Amino acid sequence: MYLKVVFNLPIDKILTYKKPNEINESLVGCRVVATIKGKPNKGIVIEETQILDGDYTPLPIKTRIDNFPICSDKEFLLAKWMSKYYHCSYGEALFASLPVGNPSKKEKKIKPIDTKQKPYLKLNDEQSLALNKIIENIESKEKKTFLLHGVTGSGKTEVYLQAIKKVVDLDKQAIIILPEISLTPQTIKKFAERFQGKIAVIHSKLSPTAKYKYWQMIKNNEIKIIIGARSAIFSPTVNLGIIVIDEEHETSYKSTDTPRYHTRQIAFYKKEKENATLLLGSATPAIETYYYAKETNIIELLTLKKRATSINMPEVKILDLKKEKKSNIFNMMTEKLVEEINKKLENKEQVILFLNRKGYAPIVSCSHCSKVLECPNCSVSLTYHKNKNTVVCHYCGYRQFLTKTCEECNIGNLEIIGSGTEKVEENLNILFPNAKIERIDQEVANTTKSYEKIFKSFSDREIDILVGTQMIAKGLDFPNVTLVGVLLADMSLHIQDFRSAERTFNLITQVAGRSGRGEKKGIVYIQTYSPNHFSITCAQNHNYIDFYNIEIEKRKRSNYPPFSRLVRIVVRGEVENKVQSDISLISDLLANITFGKDVEIVGTVPCTISKLNKYYRWNILIKVKNHNILNDFFYKLKTTFMPQKGNYIEIDIDPINMM
Repeated sequence: MYLKVVFNLPIDKILTYKKPNEINESLVGCRVVATIKGKPNKGIVIEETQILDGDYTPLPIKTRIDNFPICSDKEFLLAKWMSKYYHCSYGEALFASLPVGNPSKKEKKIKPIDTKQKPYLKLNDEQSLALNKIIENIESKEKKTFLLHGVTGSGKTEVYLQAIKKVVDLDKQAIIILPEISLTPQTIKKFAERFQGKIAVIHSKLSPTAKYKYWQMIKNNEIKIIIGARSAIFSPTVNLGIIVIDEEHETSYKSTDTPRYHTRQIAFYKKEKENATLLLGSATPAIETYYYAKETNIIELLTLKKRATSINMPEVKILDLKKEKKSNIFNMMTEKLVEEINKKLENKEQVILFLNRKGYAPIVSCSHCSKVLECPNCSVSLTYHKNKNTVVCHYCGYRQFLTKTCEECNIGNLEIIGSGTEKVEENLNILFPNAKIERIDQEVANTTKSYEKIFKSFSDREIDILVGTQMIAKGLDFPNVTLVGVLLADMSLHIQDFRSAERTFNLITQVAGRSGRGEKKGIVYIQTYSPNHFSITCAQNHNYIDFYNIEIEKRKRSNYPPFSRLVRIVVRGEVENKVQSDISLISDLLANITFGKDVEIVGTVPCTISKLNKYYRWNILIKVKNHNILNDFFYKLKTTFMPQKGNYIEIDIDPINMM
């Protein structure tokens, strides 16, 4: 008996091995260890056969990993679809959808989350209408996709909870996808308070053994509710009733590794194949999602226009940094914002300040020769971190201690330019000496426990001012926060990316939504050099519809999604002229195929970050009506093109990150 095995490698060929004589049961769906070019690799058996396809003697597998199949036809079919859609190998797609852990005799019993059970909340009219439509679909045979578009604080989570209750009552399973599990403890707690003992929370901090244990429990229908980040969408449900994707606009739902799948796309596939309801939720839906909900019958739109309680949305004021008087202590802050923070502190109210830039300062430059310290591995400047006196690359992790004198000219002193959250925290302590101030970014909250500690302290009102990056923009609900300050709203506005306005609007809207969620009135101050930009004025007015209408017209004129689909091809390698040579050959390959008007090829140019992790990077962006139009090109790329030694090709279907 022979085994057909696929591996987590960029090879399309399915390899054949001999099945050990002592194993009588089928190994289809089990992981094994087998040799490729003299090295052991983990593979998955996809077929057993008695027929050898050729005149050769297959090697035996070295060992089996799983005692029972870890995947079935359902996972095989999904992996085949992914490999075709995302242009990766069958093995890469299959491994992306499976847990990394192994079975263990010493598996620890997983404890449920310890929390008191709470009753369901009374819904307002808007929530009730939305819930009734979702439940009606859960009970029907023809399952729909819904977009629940609700302003921040409109009670979307309560709608999720009550829809999922219906699913559980029908003895079905639910998958809930959150952007980052470690940043959404309040949301997880709400689920635990309603469904104690029925939840699996899947996240990166779980041990591989625990992930494997959960996988088997889900597969055996022992767990009804699966909560997790991106990869939880692959959970092996046997009776799926609903998939919920919260904050569906989040870019973290797109994988940056092969296969470069999007969680939302996998959810659409599972919804169709497993006949489940799909519920997408956001205060700031992705432009493409809202378009499909508004202009087609692919998605049904449900709207929550007001907050769940009688509390109004916070007032939002714009502070023009070109005109406003700056604080003489810290010019990153206007006098108006400092004055308002003092008022809130006097009233024992809490403040959140947002700056999407970690570290102390983004640029270190020589006073004599003007040399800017850059990463030796990436084409980006190094960020100064004062508490460790180091400069750090936030892309590859390179770091070095900062010297006083420039090593380039040996004359000038190194000067610190700009501000990050570390510098903001330092100056806040000078401006507000009696306040308890805490910073939250990836440097200080680099583990789930450290984040939860800060979160609890802020929740217990032990912290007066919380300053942080986008980590504070997601799903936090603190009733005593009455002031949110966006210190520099322009940061994501001028990035070379057609989604820059959308990202700016989303971030401002989401972080502004943290203000005034209790009984006290909230206010938001947006400091900006672009006070009249539509993304900022629309965020000021909590007006997604106006923002969408302006942005969709821009997309239409430029033929960007949703009016086209994007494909990005990146060639990377350590020798730049080899990279340029290969990307030129791929460009020639494209040019020699007649596509007609439905394909637009945008440049053969260096990536925005032209060097990353020692690799030079060039890219081609293709706008296409339908990905299938490119099938001839992809076939020729796969069969006739061989990259030079040391070069790699990345194919990104529906790319999110254009850097």
